[in-house]
Amino acid sequence: MGLTGSCGATLDETRRNQVSLSGGGLRTDLVFDGARQHLEEASIAAAFTYRPSTVSFQVSLGALLGGSLDGELGNYRLQPGVVSSVSVGLTMLDGTGPRPYLAFTAALGVATAQTHSTSDPADRPRFTALDLRAAVVLGKQLFGFWLPYVGAATFGGPVWFSAAGQPHTGSDRYHYRLSAGSSFRLPAHLEAFVEVGFLGEQNLLGGLGWSF
Repeated sequence: MGLTGSCGATLDETRRNQVSLSGGGLRTDLVFDGARQHLEEASIAAAFTYRPSTVSFQVSLGALLGGSLDGELGNYRLQPGVVSSVSVGLTMLDGTGPRPYLAFTAALGVATAQTHSTSDPADRPRFTALDLRAAVVLGKQLFGFWLPYVGAATFGGPVWFSAAGQPHTGSDRYHYRLSAGSSFRLPAHLEAFVEVGFLGEQNLLGGLGWSF
């Protein structure tokens, strides 16, 4: 999902529902009891958004395709796992006319996957992360089909990982992300979206939604 928490769903205001498919990657640093681990992961997700008014609700479910978790606790590879989230968004300004686009989002997500050590095949701990975040997005609708935006998110939540049989509870090192992205209205009630997180937690996301 993008920072809006609605995988776009920002340009076609005449339709209340959207289904979307997105994919991308994430890169950040985690800290477990003072030990730093560098996380890289790739995932895909399908989402359903319901927008009865200026408030929108979204649920998503997807797959963590793989990745790595390397650092002071050892080097591990992520196997395929599960990612899911629920979110609520509020559009304060729609970006039409002289007004900017302004939206807020709150989301709860979880990701879990089995891992394996690159040095010990018997060391196969589970990685589980719980994520609670709030975001604000500021943009502008241009030419009736393009919504460029910038956004900021703050987040936190525990991460559980038992390296070499020793349980650890950690969290993200940064607890923030600054991003830039765009949504594009296409024919047949389609909407494409792309987003890049460039400071703090880093991400690259793209996808396509259909409104009905």
